[in-house]
Amino acid sequence: MINDWLFKGYNVQVKGNDIRVAQDVEEHLKWAKQQREISKAGRKDTGFKPFCNVPDSVALDIMDKYRINIHDPHIQPAEKKRFKQIIKSEYPHLMYY
Repeated sequence: MINDWLFKGYNVQVKGNDIRVAQDVEEHLKWAKQQREISKAGRKDTGFKPFCNVPDSVALDIMDKYRINIHDPHIQPAEKKRFKQIIKSEYPHLMYY
């Protein structure tokens, strides 16, 4: 049984052993768009360049499809590189540049 408090704010569908989680990502998309606009306006390069905003539902989708856990503290460089490629190709509206 899934606890209601655990997935508050998410749309959870359970069919047997299959669990699907969806969430409203509108705020994530707005934030990413704002970051792209700041970047285009000539943000000062500080050496650190975040590249995207990852909603939980997207992180879960990528973990399910590609077996890449972006929250794993021991994630390998090749997995990070593949994750960035996935974001660029499948979720470009979450990108900051």
